[in-house]
Amino acid sequence: MWIVRSLMDIWKKSARVILILVIILCPMNYLKPLVGNSVHPLEHTLISSRGLESLDFNATNAYNYIIKQLYFGFRVPGFQAHRDCAAWINQTLQNLMESVIVHNFTVQKTGQPLYECQNILGKINTNKSEIVILGAHWDSRAVAEKDSYNRTQPIPGANDGASGVAVLLELAHILNQSKDEINAQIWFLFIDAEDQGESRNVYGIEGWRWCEGAIAFTQDLTLFYDSPNEAINAFILLDMVGGTNLKFVDEAHSTNTLQNALFRVGRSLGYTTQFPSNPKLMTILDDHVYFIKKGIPSVNLIINFIDGPWTHHHKHSDNLENIDIESLNITGRTVESFVKSYYSTTELPNWGSAGNNDLWQEWIWPILLIVGIGVAFFLINKYAQRDRSRG
Repeated sequence: MWIVRSLMDIWKKSARVILILVIILCPMNYLKPLVGNSVHPLEHTLISSRGLESLDFNATNAYNYIIKQLYFGFRVPGFQAHRDCAAWINQTLQNLMESVIVHNFTVQKTGQPLYECQNILGKINTNKSEIVILGAHWDSRAVAEKDSYNRTQPIPGANDGASGVAVLLELAHILNQSKDEINAQIWFLFIDAEDQGESRNVYGIEGWRWCEGAIAFTQDLTLFYDSPNEAINAFILLDMVGGTNLKFVDEAHSTNTLQNALFRVGRSLGYTTQFPSNPKLMTILDDHVYFIKKGIPSVNLIINFIDGPWTHHHKHSDNLENIDIESLNITGRTVESFVKSYYSTTELPNWGSAGNNDLWQEWIWPILLIVGIGVAFFLINKYAQRDRSRG
């Protein structure tokens, strides 16, 4: 008889455990679809076929813009080449843009010299209130900390710096030509002082943070509006977009709706290798992060520069030999098509919240599961103590 009673006790306790787990875990199955739907406020499709019909981006022009930047030398704050390159970008924009603003700022760390830097902003369609910013950093790294030799010497920065600038300048040229068909103001932002932070215990310039230029620009953001009615709809950052073996990653800070739309445009143009359906997820501190902090939907078009197929990050081999003109073409045509597809109609896109909502969706379920298991163990222990006290 005692065997039967023991089996009954075990069954009661097991049933209790099962019931507790069912109560905790079942609601998660109902909640997950609801949460999953809420993080995608807008699943964009191409709202205009125009972006696929007429693309004018000239990769040869972009390639020549890289050559021009390398001709100046190392575009490191404090170098003459840095000042020369800034003057050239400014003059090039003056010939294209309706408005050009030079945003001067200084960087000085404790015990270090004062450096004069400048972000350069060109605008077209200044009569429009909705703004799309296309951005790239134009400085080059002051050290080659990842190289095996001359680690304290500057790098050419053909891809890390010059390629984004090159694509941006060519986009400025071709979008200016078709600006009457674009229903948004376009800002072309050339960002200084991005690439001098600490890597492998080595600073580009002693004490500097990454993205000093983006920090300064976003702090002064309201100064660049022409009207209180203006609002920034999106920020697209181009970083290391011209190297060999181009393949963009899923950058974790980026606004997922905006990033997904860009990837869909790239894939619709046939660039399925460069815009893979299952891209590598990476969390990268870059200029776009500071626009996200201002509530601006933002995306970083960037490669896996850590262990990806382009192996020249912060090395002297980041030179013209490791630039691929087709990578420039793919990036430029994709961004051109994106702008013409989404911003040539009267109804402009709403990308939702600035941050990547997929991040919290990715983490919420493991957290809920851990909490649920903890609650289950607490209740089981509580019932066990009560049973022992009764015995």
